[in-house]
Amino acid sequence: MKPGNIILFPKWQKVLEEESVAAIKEKKFEEALEKLDNLLSYDVKNHEIYTGKLICLMELERYVEAQELCESLIEEKDSYYYQYIHIYLTLLFQTDQYDALIDVVAVELESGNVPNQLKEPFKQLYSMSEKMRLNVELERSNIYLDALFDAVHQDNHIEQWRLVNKLSKTTIQPNEKVISLLVDEHIHPLVKTAIYLWMKRIGITKSIEVHKFGIKMKATPSETPEINESAIAKEIASRIKEAEQSNPSLYEVMNTLLGHYLYALYPIAPSLDESPYIAEALLQIGNDYLNIAVPEQERAEVDKYIQEIKTTDLLYASIIED
Repeated sequence: MKPGNIILFPKWQKVLEEESVAAIKEKKFEEALEKLDNLLSYDVKNHEIYTGKLICLMELERYVEAQELCESLIEEKDSYYYQYIHIYLTLLFQTDQYDALIDVVAVELESGNVPNQLKEPFKQLYSMSEKMRLNVELERSNIYLDALFDAVHQDNHIEQWRLVNKLSKTTIQPNEKVISLLVDEHIHPLVKTAIYLWMKRIGITKSIEVHKFGIKMKATPSETPEINESAIAKEIASRIKEAEQSNPSLYEVMNTLLGHYLYALYPIAPSLDESPYIAEALLQIGNDYLNIAVPEQERAEVDKYIQEIKTTDLLYASIIED
């Protein structure tokens, strides 16, 4: 046990420093790390000691510790900032953190402060990371696609939706086999919605056939409004808005039901003429759900929409947990 206020003799400090350097050269990284930690415990801190410790941690594959140390050194923003950034980028590359590496390089190059001798190494790491990220993404996507069609054969709708959402977060485009699921009557409506949203995010510009709820239609993903941005979505949202102030709980139920309804239908959208009936149906269902007593009304006009909304709500709940 050594008191925290004990100062290391300069001679002993020099011995530890020299021995740690020698141990690193001899690839005795555990031994070198022990000596470096000993120096740090005496509050002997300098660039060479920190760099030596980072080398040891990385060589010993103690990457989490190395990353945490490197990040703390970068936060200091001292005169060795870009040397630590270079080590950090190397560490990110070794641990397959390509997205993080690309983000860091982009920020640093944009700042215009990267030393000239480091610009080319940074750009090379950026380029290699882009290629590696694409390879990893392609490999992962192929695994997801195989799993998706396994889930299709097993009628596992929840797994289908989960895998389509994973695929939609990549840069991979849905192939014809995936697109054909949009006309398959056995595919869950919400899975079709997820596939269509994936195609929209990618920016598919060709007309796509979709079969859903007995409706057959063609639509162009890149030209289809976002679910909540369609004219009908905005019109219904406006109609139910007045409930927000008078009864926030009722409004929340109605708004949630509307979101589920539009998601399940997408890319199908009701006509604007239907908006008053849909809004009334949402109000009646909301009152029922919250046990709010209201005067008896003629429901014939909205019964169709009440059933549709309840059905889509059940379909939504069978796949997605809010």
